Amino acid sequence: MWTNAVSACLLGTLAPNLRGDADDAAAVAPAAAKVVTLSLAGFGGEDPVPTGLFADGSRNFLAELDRIRAMAADASVGVVRLEPANGLDSARSQDVVKELKALKAAGKKLVCWAETLDQDALGFASLCDLVMVPPPGELMLQAPSAEVMYLRDLLAKVGVRYDVLHVGEFKTAYEDMALSAMSQAQRVELTELLKHRYESAVATIAAHRGIDRANVERGFEALMLAPKQALELGLIDAVGYEDEFDARVAQLAGGTPEIVTDWGETDAAAELKAKLDSPFALFSLLKEVLEPQEEKLPDGARIAVVYATGAIMSGKSSIGFGGQTMGADTIVEALDAARDDESVKAVVLRINSPGGSALASDLIWRAVQRCRETKPVIASMGGVAASGGYWIAMGCDRILAQPGTITGSIGVVAAVPNLSGAFRQFGVNVEVVGYGPHAEELSTLRDGLPPLLRGKFERSMNDLYGEFVAKAAAGRKLDPTRLEEHARGRVWTGAAAKEIGLIDGFGGLREAITYACFTAKLDPAETPVRELPEAPDFLEALQEQLDGLVSLRTSLARVAAALGAAELAAAVAPLLETAEGTPRTRMLATLPYVLIER
Repeated sequence: MWTNAVSACLLGTLAPNLRGDADDAAAVAPAAAKVVTLSLAGFGGEDPVPTGLFADGSRNFLAELDRIRAMAADASVGVVRLEPANGLDSARSQDVVKELKALKAAGKKLVCWAETLDQDALGFASLCDLVMVPPPGELMLQAPSAEVMYLRDLLAKVGVRYDVLHVGEFKTAYEDMALSAMSQAQRVELTELLKHRYESAVATIAAHRGIDRANVERGFEALMLAPKQALELGLIDAVGYEDEFDARVAQLAGGTPEIVTDWGETDAAAELKAKLDSPFALFSLLKEVLEPQEEKLPDGARIAVVYATGAIMSGKSSIGFGGQTMGADTIVEALDAARDDESVKAVVLRINSPGGSALASDLIWRAVQRCRETKPVIASMGGVAASGGYWIAMGCDRILAQPGTITGSIGVVAAVPNLSGAFRQFGVNVEVVGYGPHAEELSTLRDGLPPLLRGKFERSMNDLYGEFVAKAAAGRKLDPTRLEEHARGRVWTGAAAKEIGLIDGFGGLREAITYACFTAKLDPAETPVRELPEAPDFLEALQEQLDGLVSLRTSLARVAAALGAAELAAAVAPLLETAEGTPRTRMLATLPYVLIER
């Protein structure tokens, strides 16, 4: 898929801040300026979206940012009605906030009416010139917390225990299976991450609203605020119903405005519906499915964005009903394609991954090194780029992340379930027959992980950890001893990672593309972007969905959702994604916990 890397365009001249006199603001607004709705709900994923026949008009994250930027450039747009939402991770939220600020800098008025607001939605809404909540509405400001279930005692009831090996005291993955209570290392890490999130939320809302941070803290202390309480604290601008809100927006627009709810939408869905309504058009649909038209590529130099999303594993990437995985084969192929494309002058590796297979991570790292031989590679970290996700970033020419990005976790972990107790409890007797050196000593079913195998694992894991640290130190141009002090499995925010040298600077996907253009001496406003891996065609996408129907993680996810435990399924999915169909003794470079945005 190809998009344009549109530069910020600060056009339009609308009224000053609404918190002054709304009548004065309306006086300088262009007559009947458009009021455009901008919903952040379901903001696009990051991989390229399908084009052609079955394109549904959806946009990926980069295209959503482009859309906001194009609104800023549209002189007919006077007011943008924001529909905030939660669910975006901290890093992508900061990307969106930057574009919303650019909207305001372009002279657009940003307004919001919402029945309820939580702390995440308020983070976006606080940027608005007018925030209004109805009298029966509510604000709920909930300080971030982590709930971790420890399963050792439960597993013991059925005779199962986990043998977990790890290198680095902060590499605490799988401790919830092996321990009865949280380790001090896990508690320290989680406390630091939650502290950063809380402090960031308070500081952001206070700065956007122009109020003292003590007012925001009082909101969190109250937890649930009636609209009048929120108004007194300065968290919103007015209490009123939607018709009253519409009247104030009309003042801003200089009269009865044109309301646009589908600004920038494509006609793909409408075209598909029209074809389905016509029996004769079905023949053309069949032809388009069997003979899809390739998208015409723009001429000239360009930047490539390679999306590396999901838990890292060997083989091909997959997107099924159970979630997304990053296959080493797919990402290596995409990096090789970017390397071999002479029109591509620089590459942005966009990473959203908690890690996974150490082997697969290293294969992707090697592909990055090959790509760097001919052109610069810039790592852009999304919400999470940790463990294996950091492994594939550490060899890039430059690493950019947001202050809220979760990264680091340089360490290695392996977990082997010990089912011997369960077998004995249920009357299963395991007999072992072997031939050759240590053959009978390697049984894990009879007595769990044997000492001989444990020793081999530990030596291999220490070697792998040493390689991880050495490659990270070389990529970051740091002394290995100094870097190792910040490794040991420790998880860092982007803000902390910048201080210790794990990343180079702050910035989101847009800034990474701009920097890549800078390194290649290209104009960001004119340079097209090639997005890789290519989106699957219709038959490939259908095959992925059919494969997902029979996967273990999909089946469990659907059962959990039916039981109202979708969040539990989301927590377990990454473990299944990295373990399903792979040797049980595989060593992983994976994040110790799953972050679920609420």
